[in-house]
Amino acid sequence: MINQKLLKNNIFSFYLTNKQAENLGLASELTFGYYDKAKYKGEMSWHPIKFKYMFGVQLDDIKINGQSTGVCKERPEGCLITFDSGTSLMSVPTFAAQKLVKNKIPLSNFIIPCESQQ
Repeated sequence: MINQKLLKNNIFSFYLTNKQAENLGLASELTFGYYDKAKYKGEMSWHPIKFKYMFGVQLDDIKINGQSTGVCKERPEGCLITFDSGTSLMSVPTFAAQKLVKNKIPLSNFIIPCESQQ
């Protein structure tokens, strides 16, 4: 599509809904060449692609309740993140999983029991 100059802009976007939103008439969609400004609020943030194969962008940190997890702090080469619309789980490398578990962030193989029965 890019080589054939079929797109207005060389971008793509995806908008994902849940079943409840679909019942209200909102459908998930994938667009090429533009993004629908009616699908979000606020300002768009653009980040340079650091790893073209997977559209990887630089990740500086993950914050929980405003507190740094330090997940990328000790990585001189930095961290990359890929926004993947095809997975329902967050997957991270071992070093990041260890940091998240240390901060009591649940992962698929690390479950944190609820302290409240409500």
